[in-house]
Amino acid sequence: MADLTGYNTLVVRQVVERLEVFTGLETENRYEVLSPDGASLLYAYEESGFLGRQLLRNHRPLKLHVVEPGGSHVLTASRGFFFFLSHMHVHGADGRAIGSVHRQFTFLKRRFRLEGPATQIAGVEGPLFKPNTFMITRDGGEIARIAKQWGGILREGFSKADTFNVEFSTPHDQDFSLLVLAMALVIDLEFFENKGRR
Repeated sequence: MADLTGYNTLVVRQVVERLEVFTGLETENRYEVLSPDGASLLYAYEESGFLGRQLLRNHRPLKLHVVEPGGSHVLTASRGFFFFLSHMHVHGADGRAIGSVHRQFTFLKRRFRLEGPATQIAGVEGPLFKPNTFMITRDGGEIARIAKQWGGILREGFSKADTFNVEFSTPHDQDFSLLVLAMALVIDLEFFENKGRR
């Protein structure tokens, strides 16, 4: 398995299907996880139903699979249908629970909590006036950050492809790296998924 602990920065880039660009039909999302120098580390792909994607949009039930370039499975993240507050469970290739991502109710902010198998390990907050930035904190200090890259007016207006930088500011283990990677995918699915239709 790719060792993510040696990277302070990961780049998560969405891969857009041509069918979606030309027809407007929602297709299953695909992502590439890169090192800062552009080397492919992992790939992620969505598994969901056609009707759920078209009718339920970003509230749909789905599974995300993360694999190595050679096809070896790294993790599976799954969530059910939700009205307001989502929660996604993350499991390793061996089926072991890595943790979960839970959206929390707040006014004017976007807030989540990251939980390990037994307890909360970090909070995640997206400030109102920094809509593309999510800070991951523990005990009041920032330990990681997920930031959507601005692609320019034309790309943002006409393309659905998003790119996120995941930055770790403290040493991290493999499970935490994978949980934060799942968090980056959740952020894209919940806040940037249908931007082309708004």
